[in-house]
Amino acid sequence: MQRFTDKVALVTGAASGIGKATAERLASEGAAVMCADVQQDAVAAVAAALTAGGARAAAHACDVRDPAAVAATVATTIERFGALHVLGNVAGVLRVVHTHEETLEEWNRILAINLTGTFLMCRAALPHLIATRGTIVNMSSTAALRAHAWTAAYSASKGGVLALTRELAVEYGKQGVRVNALCPGGVMTPIHESFTVPEGADPKLVQRIMPFTGFSEPAEVAAALAFLASDEACHVTGTMMLVDGAMCA
Repeated sequence: MQRFTDKVALVTGAASGIGKATAERLASEGAAVMCADVQQDAVAAVAAALTAGGARAAAHACDVRDPAAVAATVATTIERFGALHVLGNVAGVLRVVHTHEETLEEWNRILAINLTGTFLMCRAALPHLIATRGTIVNMSSTAALRAHAWTAAYSASKGGVLALTRELAVEYGKQGVRVNALCPGGVMTPIHESFTVPEGADPKLVQRIMPFTGFSEPAEVAAALAFLASDEACHVTGTMMLVDGAMCA
């Protein structure tokens, strides 16, 4: 399929995991892709690999918590490729800790990256997406829908992303911008590979959020994102798509 021929996508968190898989998927379908991530060397390597494979791609170092860095990333995308049609907000972090032991510093950091970073990217990209009648896909989580123990900040941030997605879809729908969210369950990414049960916690609480089909691969989530971002989903907006192996069934 070549659903993104002559289109430009900006993907955050593109250095690894779902973000990297999304950049690869969109590029394989013809998109020019700006790969953004705070990990400068790693995201440059992703863009270089895409370019070597014949795609149009570039990298930009971006801390999504920084409004100036976000604005520069969007501006660089427009300067390099001339337009913006797809924004994939994938950048995110997870911390597993007893809530009564969570620090305000870490709470603020997680919300700043996962929720405020998503807002900042949307805010900077929207004028360009209005011009192209483009689309936004935000990365929420099953943690926004079903309690995940020891992830208070992460769960709160992903719930906020889901609410933000719905709000933006209504506010900008008549201007031609579609906004949707993905809610993955367990995915084999660096974030989840580092998951450990806090000391003294009941490991049985993990079982209630385990998909019976097993963890998904980043490419499977990227495929869902590509569908939502494509014209095939032209009447899909303001909603969420579960990629969770029936975890929330």
